[in-house]
Amino acid sequence: MGSGGAGGGGSGRCLHIGNVFKQRDIPEYLLGYISQVTAESDLLGDELEEEEEEKDMEDDIVDFLNTRILTFEETDTSFVLPCPTCPRKNEEETKLNEIFVDKNSGYFVCPWCCRDGTWEELMALLDTREDSLTANQLIAYLDSALPVAEVADDWLNESPLKNISRVTLEKFAARVTADRSRLLLPVTDHLGDTVGVESVSLLHHLPQIIRRFVTGQSRVFSPPTTTTTTSRRERVVVVPTCCDVLTLAECGVYAVSLPSEDVSTLERHIATYDLTEVLVWCRGLPPPRPLLLALIQTGVACSLVQSAENDTPVYLKSGTEIKIALNKTIPVLSSATTTFSQIKDKVYYRLTHKEETCGVQWRRFAGLNDILLGHRPGELTVLTGPTGCGKTTLMAEYSLDLCCQGVPTLWGSFEVSVVRLCEVMLQQYSGSPLPQDLHQFNTLASQFSTLPLHFLTYHGQHDVKAVVKAMREAVQVWGVQHIIIDNLQFMLGTGKSGSSAERWWEQDLAVSSLRRFATQTGCHVTVIAHPKKVPEGQLLGIDSVFGSAKVTQEADNVMILQVKAATSSLTSSRKVLQVVKNRYGGQLGDLPLRFHKDSLTLSSCFRQKVRERSQKGEREGSGGSLKKINIKGLSRLGL
Repeated sequence: MGSGGAGGGGSGRCLHIGNVFKQRDIPEYLLGYISQVTAESDLLGDELEEEEEEKDMEDDIVDFLNTRILTFEETDTSFVLPCPTCPRKNEEETKLNEIFVDKNSGYFVCPWCCRDGTWEELMALLDTREDSLTANQLIAYLDSALPVAEVADDWLNESPLKNISRVTLEKFAARVTADRSRLLLPVTDHLGDTVGVESVSLLHHLPQIIRRFVTGQSRVFSPPTTTTTTSRRERVVVVPTCCDVLTLAECGVYAVSLPSEDVSTLERHIATYDLTEVLVWCRGLPPPRPLLLALIQTGVACSLVQSAENDTPVYLKSGTEIKIALNKTIPVLSSATTTFSQIKDKVYYRLTHKEETCGVQWRRFAGLNDILLGHRPGELTVLTGPTGCGKTTLMAEYSLDLCCQGVPTLWGSFEVSVVRLCEVMLQQYSGSPLPQDLHQFNTLASQFSTLPLHFLTYHGQHDVKAVVKAMREAVQVWGVQHIIIDNLQFMLGTGKSGSSAERWWEQDLAVSSLRRFATQTGCHVTVIAHPKKVPEGQLLGIDSVFGSAKVTQEADNVMILQVKAATSSLTSSRKVLQVVKNRYGGQLGDLPLRFHKDSLTLSSCFRQKVRERSQKGEREGSGGSLKKINIKGLSRLGL
């Protein structure tokens, strides 16, 4: 009766057992004893379970500390290891204050900094610092493992690295722990010295990676340094893990992984190997902002590999999939954006190559070198002046000076015929009136024809689009570097309306097209433009150019051929080339000009040559003729 009560009035577990035995025809008076024994065995099983859990905790702690190469001591009840949070008194101090970790629960306490917590909290705390090893600890840990050449072939079958060949692993100097549980990948610096290790678990399908470095020696994980590849390396792919690095290396792609997103290590890596392009492959996740900022500051081209969050990890992709993925990139910075880091080398180049950056120097107009510094590619120059003052004549000699120095030139003369322009430039080239003798003319013409000088056949009004198209063809075919448009007003008035407002709009459109052309092609464009009407005798200013202010706003240089009226009846008017805008050099000023009739020049170069020849003749004749000396002396006395 009591036994039955024991069987029927016990716990739900005993009732369940009693029902089971009833189904097996066991006498009812034995059921109570069976239930009592079963209950006692359950209590014993619970105690054994607790002991197994405590043993598992102890093993987990030891495994955690060993895989992270953390030194510790063991007592009967706890593990003793250095406290990661206690500050050192000085940098040379090697022994830190110790924390105590309970073997059974993993609970820790530090009596020095009064910190305590659970085992999970301690694991996170110990993993916050990866560079805590000494060089001896690192070497001893690697020496305790076996080279991959001494391990059987089937040890990678169930690991994340099952697709990596033994050859690739040997290139990375990989080693395997004695229990075959972890793959050790040495991390080297740019000199080839081992400064850390990345440990990959071989017992998990997903990468379980532990990184450890010598104190202060955190580095990216990358293929070993060799003298043959260092100088040729230009592009690097940044991936999340060392497993991805190995997979890409298997496909011949150079890649690196960061130690816990330590972007400073990547900056050092780029500076050391002089990389020019970085691809970030984050498997659909947005890359860390500090990483992108660091890459932008280094001045290298940076792009993101397009991938979805649920995409296959890099280490599981095939070679074909990797090749396709690397062709799908998005630039971090568009081509319209740059940083100082990306152009600082160009700035320094300009500082150290003044002769090249200032441009071609004038010989006939040497005074312009002091103001404009030189004739530079990709600029837009505007020349204006009163009607009939000699703008075309001046620009003919101006361009001839540069053309004689090897600057390929294209003349677009819409106002003066090409034949007349060639006649003027040929006379400016010879420095004297053109000879009528055919033999002499052919000799001079043969010399002149060797110049890289070309002409547009357009004359009169033409649409700006057609003109720019011809200019672009000249740059592509002949390598033209200087184009003269004479003048701007002949590209206006081609519209149907012909109203003043439309002509201004057409002029702004033409100037914008010429400005864009100069910037895109690197060809210097010089435009001759008529001025507005001003009162007689009034000098022109920068606002005197016909049309809106856009002409002078778009221009890099604005020059005015001024005609200054004579101050008296005994003096003649003077011509001055006035620089009123100089975007590159900033200096403004005047260059006096004087017309030489025989050569049709304004630079006075031939006038000076004639003067030098006459002075030389006087010096040669002064020694042999007393009569000349007396006449010269009398002339000085006014007789």
